[in-house]
Amino acid sequence: MTSQLAGPKTESGGAGVSFDRAQRTAGIRRVLLGVLVLNVVVAVAKLGYGLWSGSMAMTADGVQSMLDGLANVVGLAGIAVAARPPDQEHLYGHERYETLASLVIAAMMTVGVIQIVESAVGRIRSGHAPDVSAGSFVVLLGTMAINFGVSLWERRRGKALRSEILLADAKHTLSDVLVSTGVIIGLIGVALGFEAADAIVSIGIAVIIAVAAWTIIREASLVLTDAIKVDPRELMAAIRAAPGVITAHNLRARSSGGRLWVEVHVTVDPDLRVQQAHDVATGVEATVRSVAGEGATAMVHVEPAVPPHTRPDPLLGDVPPAPLFTEERHVDRGSAPRG
Repeated sequence: MTSQLAGPKTESGGAGVSFDRAQRTAGIRRVLLGVLVLNVVVAVAKLGYGLWSGSMAMTADGVQSMLDGLANVVGLAGIAVAARPPDQEHLYGHERYETLASLVIAAMMTVGVIQIVESAVGRIRSGHAPDVSAGSFVVLLGTMAINFGVSLWERRRGKALRSEILLADAKHTLSDVLVSTGVIIGLIGVALGFEAADAIVSIGIAVIIAVAAWTIIREASLVLTDAIKVDPRELMAAIRAAPGVITAHNLRARSSGGRLWVEVHVTVDPDLRVQQAHDVATGVEATVRSVAGEGATAMVHVEPAVPPHTRPDPLLGDVPPAPLFTEERHVDRGSAPRG
């Protein structure tokens, strides 16, 4: 992390942050590998039975599961690149490659949608109906149970690791559960004599996949356009309440690679010594982490509390400090060493 005292930037504070990028990457990789194995098992079961029985909806469901497996491979490649350290071309690191990988997953889902719709239209024109047997329902119910468990696990780990890839892939996997539900409905319709039910349901499956792809694209676009994933007024109120801070303005924040990057200007008592002002900046950094998580990175610019530095934030206005911290705002000027 970096702090400033009305002048050139100096490095400070960040060494104690408990956000372990290597540990996060390893955790994401383990989840993706486990999900990949399960997706391959599910895809083989659905595709095999779908091709054997002639069920277009079952085959479409199998294609979706195979795309899940390919998405896991894309995720593994994306997280490998995202874990690379900063270099001269990527001074902030490579975390946004994780976001790009989630867009590739969405693109793969879109291709699957096109293929499913084309096959469904062909089935409707031909009028051919699939064979319906008890085996169809056994395969679907078994794979649905696996997919539902995988989606819940992947979503939980995605939130814990703040991983865009895992959260995107969890949505992809959850769409499989909805797809399989639709396949069951289609097979029941065929068994009741409605021969076009299987193809019609496969089109509904395509719509479900398309919606899931769109949500992934929307989430990725928020990251790529520097959207903030925490309440900026809550963040500003916490910063205002940090010990030694008198006012704050020019708050800027963006999300990337599972963490928040924050820049803010704070004002302090003009009579503070450099070490004391530095301690205030370090306290602001800790406050940012308490609001946005241990992976948050803050750049704090310290200014004297005199006009025009005491102006309100141009976007948020004069946000009052959070009451929870107001009793801790005192800075002991005598505690810091002189010089």
